[in-house]
Amino acid sequence: MNETKRQQIKSQVEAGEARHRDRADSTLVDRAGEAAIEAKDRFTTFAREHPLTTVAGGLAIGVLISGLFPRSPTRRLGNKAAGLAALGAEAAVAYMHQAMDAASHASRAGADRLDDWGETISDTARRVTRDAVHLAENAGESARSVGRDASESISRRLPRRR
Repeated sequence: MNETKRQQIKSQVEAGEARHRDRADSTLVDRAGEAAIEAKDRFTTFAREHPLTTVAGGLAIGVLISGLFPRSPTRRLGNKAAGLAALGAEAAVAYMHQAMDAASHASRAGADRLDDWGETISDTARRVTRDAVHLAENAGESARSVGRDASESISRRLPRRR
């Protein structure tokens, strides 16, 4: 191992030890703050990747919290809220079915296209194989013919034995 590589490894080990010391020296408040920041980042990522789920979850949590209070509009309009929730669920299911149908259609179209390509490749391979067999047969016939001609030519030039 050369000196440069050794120094590089040594600096990486020192950096790791420093990070470990910093973590050990951090207070409970620091660790809680870091955990909160990490949780916020994970939630933000989830919300960006799944916006409909996030909105639906937020509405459901809001309805549940509102339902805890005796004079809340949610309790008075419980049936309407349940009806809206059912309507939202139906819309989500319809959207999911539509997306699944589109994915299924795309899958079938892709499979058909792959099948067509497979047939084209298979046909081309058969044609190339057939042409190669014909070439080989013609080459064999040509080689035999050249061999016969060469043999006859040599035989004519050799003196005949009696």
